[in-house]
Amino acid sequence: MPPEHEAYYGFTRFAMELNELEPGMRELLPHTDTRLRPDQRALELGDVEAAEQYKHSLEQAQRERRRDQPEQPPAWFRKSNEGGEEMWVFTGQYWKAREAGFPGLTVPRLW
Repeated sequence: MPPEHEAYYGFTRFAMELNELEPGMRELLPHTDTRLRPDQRALELGDVEAAEQYKHSLEQAQRERRRDQPEQPPAWFRKSNEGGEEMWVFTGQYWKAREAGFPGLTVPRLW
């Protein structure tokens, strides 16, 4: 365990670094990537009050979208029935869309 693991909920170094953005990475991600969530970033920076406010705003916006708009289909997964079990299957289209800069991504801004 890393020396500061107690301050990071007992996470391993790998878990602590999962949300870190390398230089130039932000431009490669779709705007829906959870590493861009302001509430999560504020919590990681130790600003619990701002994280709570962001999270409340995000949840309220999500409720409004669900109430006012039809359900948005997943962009990178499709539902499949295999052996009588319903599951989500990755379409493989993410990497092609990423190379092109996500030109057809039509999902609403989440944060």
